Amino acid sequence: MLTLRVVEPTAGASSLRNTPPPLIGRQDELSALLDVLACPPAVVLVEGEAGIGKTRLVSELLAHPALSARRVLSGGCQPMREPFPYGPVFDALAALHPPPRLGLNPVVGALRGLLPEIAHHLPPVPPALGDPLAERHQLFRAVRELLASCGPTVLVIDDLHWADEATLQLLRFLLCRIPEQLSLVLAYRPEELPWRVPLGSLPRRGWAIGTTVVRLDALDQEQVHVMASRTLGTPVGTEFARRLVELTAGIPFVLEEVLRAVGDGELDSLDGLDVPVPLRAAVADRLAVLPGTAVRVAKSVAVLDAPSEARLIGEVAAIRGDRLSIALQRLLAAGVLRENPPGHYGFRHSLARQAVYEVINGPERQLLHGRTMRALSRVRPAPLVRLAEHAKLAGHYQEWLDYAESAADHAESVGDTAVAIEVLQRVLDGGALDTADVERLAVKLSRVALRGLHRAVTTTLRAILVDPRLSRPARGRIRLNLGLLLIRWSGTLQEGRAEVERAIKDLAGEPEHAAHGISVLAQPLEGELPLSWHLPWMERARRLADLVEDPEKRLALRTDRIATLVQLGDEEGWRLFERLTSVAATTAEQVQLSRLWCNVADGASWCGYHERAAALLEQGLRMAGDCGALFVAGTARSTQLRLDWLTGNWSGLSELCRRLLDSYQDVGPVAAELSLVMGSLAAARGEWEVAEQHLLATGVPSLADVAAPVVLSASGTLVRMRLSAEDVVEACAEADRGLAAARRKGVWVWACELVPVAVEAYVRGGRLESAEQVLADFELGVAGRQAPLAQAALAAGQGLLLAAHGDRQSAVERLGEASAAYAALPMPYAAAWVLECSATSAEDQIEVLSSVADTYDQLGATRDAARCRHLLRMWGSGKPSRRGRRGYGDQLSPRERDVARLLATGQTNKEIADVLFLSPRTVEQHVARVLHKLNLRSRSEVRAEVLS
Repeated sequence: MLTLRVVEPTAGASSLRNTPPPLIGRQDELSALLDVLACPPAVVLVEGEAGIGKTRLVSELLAHPALSARRVLSGGCQPMREPFPYGPVFDALAALHPPPRLGLNPVVGALRGLLPEIAHHLPPVPPALGDPLAERHQLFRAVRELLASCGPTVLVIDDLHWADEATLQLLRFLLCRIPEQLSLVLAYRPEELPWRVPLGSLPRRGWAIGTTVVRLDALDQEQVHVMASRTLGTPVGTEFARRLVELTAGIPFVLEEVLRAVGDGELDSLDGLDVPVPLRAAVADRLAVLPGTAVRVAKSVAVLDAPSEARLIGEVAAIRGDRLSIALQRLLAAGVLRENPPGHYGFRHSLARQAVYEVINGPERQLLHGRTMRALSRVRPAPLVRLAEHAKLAGHYQEWLDYAESAADHAESVGDTAVAIEVLQRVLDGGALDTADVERLAVKLSRVALRGLHRAVTTTLRAILVDPRLSRPARGRIRLNLGLLLIRWSGTLQEGRAEVERAIKDLAGEPEHAAHGISVLAQPLEGELPLSWHLPWMERARRLADLVEDPEKRLALRTDRIATLVQLGDEEGWRLFERLTSVAATTAEQVQLSRLWCNVADGASWCGYHERAAALLEQGLRMAGDCGALFVAGTARSTQLRLDWLTGNWSGLSELCRRLLDSYQDVGPVAAELSLVMGSLAAARGEWEVAEQHLLATGVPSLADVAAPVVLSASGTLVRMRLSAEDVVEACAEADRGLAAARRKGVWVWACELVPVAVEAYVRGGRLESAEQVLADFELGVAGRQAPLAQAALAAGQGLLLAAHGDRQSAVERLGEASAAYAALPMPYAAAWVLECSATSAEDQIEVLSSVADTYDQLGATRDAARCRHLLRMWGSGKPSRRGRRGYGDQLSPRERDVARLLATGQTNKEIADVLFLSPRTVEQHVARVLHKLNLRSRSEVRAEVLS
C-alpha cells in the first residue's frame, strides 16, 4: 500500500507553481475549436472530468493569435449552495472594456442596475413592467442585444455544471437566436449534470451555426512522459512516467500537482510522495457536501484499495440495500468514485484514494481493515497479498504472518518473483518475529531475491545478519545469498565476494550450500582479480559438483562452470553444454536452465559466435519469462542489445538501451553493458561528449566492479574515438590503460575490440614496438581458444602492423582476411573499418571508400561516413552520397537529422562542422533549416524536441 503524507508546497516547487504547465496532447482538440470559432456564430462545448484540463485548453484557445481581434468575455460558475442568478454571465459582461457606446437598443437599460461597472455607458432603465415573467424576458433580451452590439465576441462560461437554473435559462435563450458575431464556449463536467447534457439540444435555426463537442480524455503514458520532462526541465525515465500514470491516471491537474511536489527533488522513485495540498483540498470539498452514509462508503472503498463490487463495499461499510445504493449514486454523481470495470467502484487515481484514507482516524481505520480481511477471506481464490496487508493494518499479527508467507509461497510457485520478494521483505521489516520465523523467512527471502531486481532487499538482509539468535548455518545461507546480490549490484562487487567468503566458512557443515559460494568465486568475468586467483576456486567447484545431491544446486554448479568455460573460449564448455537438456522438473531448476542458456549466450557473444548467441538468448529469455527469473531476463536483454550493436542492427537501438537502463540502472553488469552500447553508438555518430559520458559509466579504466569484457571494449571504443578526433597521443594513452587492465586480468579473448585499435594507435603514434608486443601477447593469449572474433582481431592487428612496416601486399591480404572474418560473424561496422584500412594505394582508395561510406551510411555511423565522403571530395570523386539530393519539404533531410541530433547534445556549429567534415557556414545553414522545419525559436529548444 502506497504511503503518502500531506505537505505544504516547498520552495523547490514554487518556480514550477508560478509557471504555466506545458499544453501536452491537446493539439487536435485545440485545432477543432479554432476551426469552429473561425466562422461565427458558433457554439463550442468542452467536456471532461475534474482536472482533465478544460480551463487550461480554453485559456490556450483564447490566447491564440487567431482570436486576437475578438472581444473575450469570461465568467465562471461557483460551487455555492445558493448561487447568484445569472452570476457568471454578469461577471463576464461587467468586464466589457471598452463597452459599446453608440446605438444600443433601449432594452439594454434593463442591465443598468445589474452592471454598475459600466452602467454609465448604458441607456436609461426602462419602465417597470410589473410582471416577473415579462421582466425576465426583458432582461434576457437586454443581454442578447448587449452581446450583439459588441461585434466579434467570444463568451466563455466555465464550470457550467455548477450553474444555477436562471443562468441555464438565459444561455438557452441566447442559443435560440444567437447574435451573428458571437461565439459561445461552455466548459463543464458531464458526470455532474443531469442526463449529462448542459443546455438540452444544440440550437436549430435557418442558417448554419458552427457547433462542436470536444471531449477531453486523460493523457497516455507517452504524453505524461513528455509533460514530466518539460515541466521538470530534465528528461525522465519511462519507469518514472509509468509510475506517474499509475499515481495520477494521466489527469493533468493531478499530474501538475505531483510534479510540483517533486520539484527539484529525487526522480528515482515516487513512493512515499506527499499528497499535494490542492489535491487534498479538492477531495475534501467534494466530501464536505455529501451525507454521512456516502462518506462512510467512500472511506470503506479507500480501505479496500481496489475497485470492488457493491456487496463487498457494503460489507466493509456495514451498509446494505437501498442506503448503500443511494450512497454509491451520490459518490458517482459527485465524481468521488467511478465505475470501472462495470459493477466495481473505486477512485479515479490512487492519490484521491489516499486523500480519503488519511481522514480516517486510527480506531476506525483498524476496524475497517478487520472487516475487509474477514470479507476477503471468503473470496475464492483467496487474495493472499491483500489479506496479509489488511491483517497487518487491523492488528491481527498471526493472521498477517500466515497470509504473508502463503502469499509469498504462492507467488514464488507461479514465478511472480517481485510479489514474493515484496511480501517477505515487508514481514521481516515490519514486526517482532521469533527466531524460527526470522530464520525461515529470511532464508526464503534471500533465496527468492536472487531472481529479482530489488536492491533494497540487501538492507533487510544486512539487518537480519546481526541478529545474535540466528544459527550459524542459517546465517551462512543468508550471507551467501546477500553476497550474491551484492555482486550483481553496481559498486559492491568486492563487498559481495567478501560476504561469500565468510559464508563459505559458516557453511562448513553444509557442503552443498558452500559449493555454491565456491562456484561464485570461481567466476572470473567480473572484477580486476586475475584469472590465476579464480583458478583454484574453479578446481574446488569442479570437485564438489559431483558430490552435491540436490538437483537444483547441482544444476546451478554446472551452469556456473559451463558458462565460465564458454566465456573463456574453452571448448570443454561447449561439450558440457551439449550434454544438458532444456527440460526442468521444477521452477527452481527452470531458473537455473534459463540462467545457463543466457550466460552461455553472453560468453558466445564475446567470443564471436553471434548467430548462436542470438538463438540461445531467444530460448533463454522464454524460459526466464516462464519462471519469473527477472534478473536473468535483464542481463539477457542487455546482451541482446549489445549483439544488435555488433551485428549492425542500430535502428532505434539507443532508445531501447535507454528504456532498459531505466529499469536496470542499479544492476551493475546490465547498466555497464548498456552504457557500452550507447557510448559506441554515440562515438560512431561523432557525439563525443555523450559517448564519453556513457563509456566512462562502464567503469573504464578500472575493472574493480564490472565485467572485464565490457570495460576492455569500452576502452577500445575510446581509443577509436580519440583517433577519429586526430588525438593520437591520448589514443595511445588510452590504449596503454586498457591493455594494462587486459594484462592484469589475463583473459585475452575479452580484449578483441581493444587490440586492433590499440595497434592502429601505436602505429600512428610511431610506437611500433608497442604494437608488436601487444600482438604477440594477444596471439599467445588466444591460442587454442574457441573464439572466431579473436582470430578476426588478430588478423586486423597483423595487417595494420604489416602496412606500418611497408609490406603493402601482405597487409592488404591480411586486412582482407580480417574484413571477411568480421563480415562472417557478422560485424559489419568492424568489417567496414578494416576494409577502409586496407585501401593503401591511390588506385583503390576511391572504390573502397565509396563502398565503405555506403556501409557507414546504412548503419548510421555519421562521423565515419562523413570522413569517407570528405576524403572522396578531396580526391575529386564524383560519386554522390546515398543520401541523395531530393527535396524533403517540411521534413528534415538525413543531413539535417544529423545536425539536429548533434544540436541536441549541445554541440556548437564549429563542433558539428568538425564531426561532419562541413564548413561552419554550411552547418549554419543546416541549423537554420532545422529550426525552421521544427518551428523552433532557438537551439536550446531542439534538445526538448529531439528528446520528446
